[in-house]
Amino acid sequence: MPHTTGEILPSRVKAVITYDISNYGEDLFLPFTDVGLTETALTYSGVAMTRDLENSNQPMDVFPAVFSDTDSGLLLNEGNDTAFSQTYTFLPDMTAVLYAIHLNVPAALTCSSFSSGTLNIGALHIKITERSTDNRLLYENTFQSGAANLTGTGTSLHWFTRDIVETIQVTKGNPIDILVELITVVTGLTQDKKGMHL
Repeated sequence: MPHTTGEILPSRVKAVITYDISNYGEDLFLPFTDVGLTETALTYSGVAMTRDLENSNQPMDVFPAVFSDTDSGLLLNEGNDTAFSQTYTFLPDMTAVLYAIHLNVPAALTCSSFSSGTLNIGALHIKITERSTDNRLLYENTFQSGAANLTGTGTSLHWFTRDIVETIQVTKGNPIDILVELITVVTGLTQDKKGMHL
C-alpha cells in the first residue's frame, strides 16, 4: 500500500505470514547403533567390495565415502552362522510427513572355514512400521546387492545406498520400528558371520 509521506502509519500496517526453507523441515541423521552384538575384526585390503548403482550408473547423491589411515575395521554380527536381523526404534517428537529416506547400510559377510559351496551377501530387507493401536506398515522393500559369490574363505562387503522416495506420515509419540535384515545366500559347509561393517 502506498504511503505518500514516506511514513508507515501503524493503523495501515498489515502482517502477512511468509515462509522460507526453514519452515519446510529438516534432515535427521539416525545412525544404526548396535549394543551387545559380536565384534569381529576385519582387514579391508584384498576384500571384494561392491556398492549400489543407480540404473547401472554411479549415484551422485549422498554416497558415503570412507577415509582411513588403517586397514582394519569391525564387523558387527550376531555370531557364527546366524542371520543378521536387528530392529531399531525412533520416537518422533512431533507429527510430520517424511518425503524421502536416504538409507546407507554397509553390509559384510565373512567366511572363516570353508569346505564346499558358495556365500553371497544377497539382499537387504527393510520394514518400517508405526507402533500404535493398529501397528501400521509404513514401508517395506528388499534390495538386491549384486555382490559376487565367495567360493572360499574371505570377506565380501557391499554398501547399500538407497533413496526411498515415499510420502510417509509419522505421529508424535508413536514409535517407529525399522527392521534391518540381511538375506544372505549360503550353500555347502562353511562357518560364516554376517552383519554391518564399521
